[in-house]
Amino acid sequence: MNRVYRANAAHAAARSILGARGRARIPALAGLFSLALFVALEVVGLEAAVRASAAALAYLPELRPLYLVERLLAGALGAAAALVLLGSLTTAVSTLFLSEELLALAVLPIPHRRLLARQAALTLALASAPSLLLALPALGVAASASRAPLLAAGAGLLSVAGLFLLAGSLGIAGALVLVRIVPARRARLFSALLSALGLSAALVGFRAARPERLLDPVEALGLLQSLGASAPPAPGANPAAWAARGAALALAGDPTGLLPGALLLALGLAAAALVPAALAGVHRAVWGDVREASSGAAHPARRRPARSLGGVLLRAEAATVLRDASTPAQLGSLAAVFLLDLLNVRLLPASDPAARDLVAGLQTGLSLFLVSALSLRFAYPAVSTDARAAAVLRSMPLNPRLHLLARWAARAIPAVLTSLVLTGASLAVLKPAAATTGAALAVALAGGLAIPALHTGLGGLFPRYDAPNPVAVALGPGGLFALVLSTGLALFATVAVSAELRTLLGALVHQRLTLASTLVVFLCAAAAAAAVPMALAARSLTSSDISVG
Repeated sequence: MNRVYRANAAHAAARSILGARGRARIPALAGLFSLALFVALEVVGLEAAVRASAAALAYLPELRPLYLVERLLAGALGAAAALVLLGSLTTAVSTLFLSEELLALAVLPIPHRRLLARQAALTLALASAPSLLLALPALGVAASASRAPLLAAGAGLLSVAGLFLLAGSLGIAGALVLVRIVPARRARLFSALLSALGLSAALVGFRAARPERLLDPVEALGLLQSLGASAPPAPGANPAAWAARGAALALAGDPTGLLPGALLLALGLAAAALVPAALAGVHRAVWGDVREASSGAAHPARRRPARSLGGVLLRAEAATVLRDASTPAQLGSLAAVFLLDLLNVRLLPASDPAARDLVAGLQTGLSLFLVSALSLRFAYPAVSTDARAAAVLRSMPLNPRLHLLARWAARAIPAVLTSLVLTGASLAVLKPAAATTGAALAVALAGGLAIPALHTGLGGLFPRYDAPNPVAVALGPGGLFALVLSTGLALFATVAVSAELRTLLGALVHQRLTLASTLVVFLCAAAAAAAVPMALAARSLTSSDISVG
């Protein structure tokens, strides 16, 4: 039976990646191509950084590269472990208590401890996937540049795996204890709020470190001397520091670097095995209450007179967005990024028109990139969150096109406000030329309308009704493909706004790019990016058979 269960799980994972039908494989293959392109760009950038660093250190013989590498790794691994901890805290509440898949598995003759271990492993995989996507290519580049590539790669893998297992197990334990104190749905909201506060604190701390000092050659040299001339302190009880020391020693060709990594991996495996076993009783008791509450009779909803079908759909979609447990976390992270961004903008010299024009374009692109990230979380899964109710909605006399427009409108309004507020605040600080200001506001408005339509349309064209949660939908291959397209639109916005970037691009392509022509092309691209996916999704939702897949 266990062999059949594992085979079915592997088959389901393959179908979720490649799709069950021919058309469903298009976003999957596009998403995999986007991932491969991202990894390739990361590798190329890191290799260039390694070569530049080696050339620069040759002129600074008083610096010890091993000290710099260890301190850099300690910061990077500590940040990655914090992301895994916050991600597992939020994800564990959903996968361990609120997952519909758990309800289906509970009726099977599977021991509860094994079921809990399975969900905990799924939590660790989901929470650590983004950090691994960044860490593994960097580890490969560093190992290839070291004296002993196999030794460096082995020590780095041991350190990263052990550190992520420890951080993820701590997050799972925190989620189990949190749900014991408060109801599961409130615990999910509270964990999302904790994640937002943690990310906000990290951003504020990063700003307090004054990264702009690296742009000043004198201060950058002083910082390098302070970090590279003295040995790092003893790791103590800090797992990230031990992981950094082991990886740094292995990069230098010292075999003793394997010891900290092996010890961290052993501790991580022990934590991943002991945490579910120790808290299995807590999970059994709390999940029993959650299952009884979910199967009980729902409270009757208040009835309000409906003036129009469109108004009802718009209110329903707005309520869905506002009641999402990730909304406070996303708003908190957005506020932290906004404040950090404004603090950095105020450091620019106000007397340099070229710098103001350049940063105005970059700020507009950044605003649309933030809108793209929010749309990936809220707009792309809009259709897939219907789940089993999709068949009920199809049986009603409801026009899918009208419902799709309501989904887009409920998410486009906050997206437009976000892009206009972020862009307008930056323009108020920068005070660029009038033409640049007008172009930036027009681009922010068009992008704020187009990006949610792009994500909503692609999410409706390739829905995943069987996904366990909206995050799984957003992080699927189709969601990554939508993010790549919207990120390209945000990058295009920087050229449409900034005259300096238009001049640079024109010199590269040997064309004269004017503000009017570039702005018209951007508006046409935004209109196409919004209209084509929405039209294809409306046609698909009207004619496709949702009982398949």
